[in-house]
Amino acid sequence: MHLQKSSHKFWAILFSMLALLCVGVIALMHLLPGGHTAVIYKDGEEIERISLDAVTQSYTISLDGNIILVEPGRIRMQAANCPDKLCVHQGVLTAQGRIVCLPNRVIIEMVREKDAPDAKVG
Repeated sequence: MHLQKSSHKFWAILFSMLALLCVGVIALMHLLPGGHTAVIYKDGEEIERISLDAVTQSYTISLDGNIILVEPGRIRMQAANCPDKLCVHQGVLTAQGRIVCLPNRVIIEMVREKDAPDAKVG
């Protein structure tokens, strides 16, 4: 019986250490500088690609009823003329994810690119 308790403790500690290691690696990937790029699509076509790491001053992009706020290291849908405004309430993107405005067919998607030489900076 004593052997079983030791075995359970061993596996619990091993599992905990592996879980912490995974969380640490994921956190490190998001904290590393470089490669945070936002891609804006309208009707499924890429409209603009922005390297958020290179943005130094905030600016807005107006796109068929949507106002997109681009800030250093982050992007969000600031306003929209769609009825439900769900895209505005989806929040800020900094490292991963996407914002979708279905009525206006606008998507903002974060991609991680090591080198994005064609990225636009505002």
